[in-house]
This record gives sequence, structure tokens and C-alpha cells, in this order.
Amino acid sequence: MTQAIADKIVIVTGAASGIGRACARLLAADGCRLVLVDVNQVALQDLSEELNTIQIRPERLVLQLSVCDEVDMQRMRDEAMARFGRIDALVACAGILRIGAALKTVADTSLKEWQAIIDTNLTGCFLSNRAVLPVMVAQRQGDIINLSSTSGRHGRPYDAPYCASKFGIIGLSESLAEEVASQGVRVQTLLPDAVETPLWRQNGPGAMKPVNLIAPERVAEFIRYMLGLPREAYLLNPVLAPFKTRKKQRPAP
Repeated sequence: MTQAIADKIVIVTGAASGIGRACARLLAADGCRLVLVDVNQVALQDLSEELNTIQIRPERLVLQLSVCDEVDMQRMRDEAMARFGRIDALVACAGILRIGAALKTVADTSLKEWQAIIDTNLTGCFLSNRAVLPVMVAQRQGDIINLSSTSGRHGRPYDAPYCASKFGIIGLSESLAEEVASQGVRVQTLLPDAVETPLWRQNGPGAMKPVNLIAPERVAEFIRYMLGLPREAYLLNPVLAPFKTRKKQRPAP
């Protein structure tokens, strides 16, 4: 158990798979009380049953909600407050890569596809952040960690909607950090490189060899580190933390 974050009330969106699921497992083992949010009810139930098997089983609230829905995000906040009386942290992991597996140019991307990705990744981040802010400001304390990507710094061909959404998350987070730092709320942004998740596997087996992918558990460990940083530090600006894969070293000739 990590004492710095034990007993914190942490909301994790996108909790049923990928980075969100890894965070849920790690933070539960650290003694955090969790609000687990995802649109996939079956996967949420599977996660909840998995958490029942760990040695430390702190209280948790499981909510089938959509980050794209304003009312759902208000309900997330209200139910968390009704159960726990405070919200210490939000880890905004919910996101999608694309609709279907096909790579598409901007010219071939439909408005419906564009909107689905922007709504989930960027608008969902905005709505979840906005929902918890009144509580955190009233508490004069809180942590928000928003998941962007290295694709939020460097665009990638055939995934313009995803890249645009991740660029947007950085801008949103930097702006919000400046707004609320003086009120005790810390906003940080994490930029992982390629992570071994169901989202990345949409790219197919030829996209990147598994040896070069980051395990979601490693990203979760970094999020735990960010949550545990001293309160007196890192309040003036967001921490933009690029999390890149390590290239396999070639032996010397």
C-alpha cells in the first residue's frame, strides 16, 4: 500500500479496460476508495468481481455512465458525493482510437466518425473535469489527471480525429491548471506512447511489435506517482509527462 494516496476518493473514467482498468486495480490495492465509471456494464461487472479477489478491498462505487453525456457526468459527481462526501481525484482515462479498424485519411473521414472521437476523448474530458471542479474548489484541494498521448504532440497520419482530440486535451488541461491552481486544485496531463491495450490493438498485428509497447500497469504506476506528489509543488503549471517506449538497444558491432 502507498500511504501517500491511501484512503483517497478517486474517480476513474474509462475504468473497465486498458489504462483505466490497470489504474483501478493498482489504486484499489493501495487502499483508495474508488468510483469506477465506464459505458460498458459487462466489463465493469467483470472488473468489480476481479477487485473482490485482491487482499485489500476498499469501498467502491461502480457506475455505468457515458463521459459524453452532461447529465451522466453530473450524476457521477453527485453519486460520488452522496457515497463518500468528498472527491480527492479524477483520473480521466476514457477514450477511443477510431470507429472500426480501418485507417482513414481526413478526406475519407465522415463527420459522424469525427464527432464520435472528439465527443468521447475531448468533450468527455471536459465534461468529467467540469463536473468535479465545484467540489474540489469548495474543498480547496483536488487532483485531476487527464490522459493525452504522444499523439497530442505529434500528429499521426490516418488518425487525425484522435490526434486532434489529444492535442485538445493538453490545451484544456493547461488552461484549467492556470485557472484553478490558486484554489488548491492540481491539474496534470500524462502523455503515454503506445500502450498494450484493446484500443491500440485496433491497429492490427503489424502496427508495432509487442516488445516496444508499454504495459498499462506501468502507466498506472506513473499515475499513482503523480497523485502522490507533494501538495506544495506542481500547482502553478500542469506536469506534462511524456511517457515514451524504450527502443531495443542493438549490440555493438
